[in-house]
Amino acid sequence: MKLVKVIGSVTSTIKDSSLQGFKLLLVQTVGINLEDKHDFFVAVDTIGLGEGEIGLISTGSTAKYTKETRHKNVDASIIAKVERIDLENYNLKS
Repeated sequence: MKLVKVIGSVTSTIKDSSLQGFKLLLVQTVGINLEDKHDFFVAVDTIGLGEGEIGLISTGSTAKYTKETRHKNVDASIIAKVERIDLENYNLKS
């Protein structure tokens, strides 16, 4: 899984029929302090995230493990909304 921030959406009028009905979101990976990283993904939204929200994506073959994406032509799925990250015992200076 990767920690990501939704930065936009992708509109595609011509696409594989297995993607019909999916909202496609452009996401950017973020670090544990929510700082932007340089990896970007187009992911199918299975939970209803909005722009600026933080979530988790599953990529590769595991992206097809949700009920909605099973047997679909999908390589990245948004699978969770992140509400909070707790780092009490983690030294962020390393």
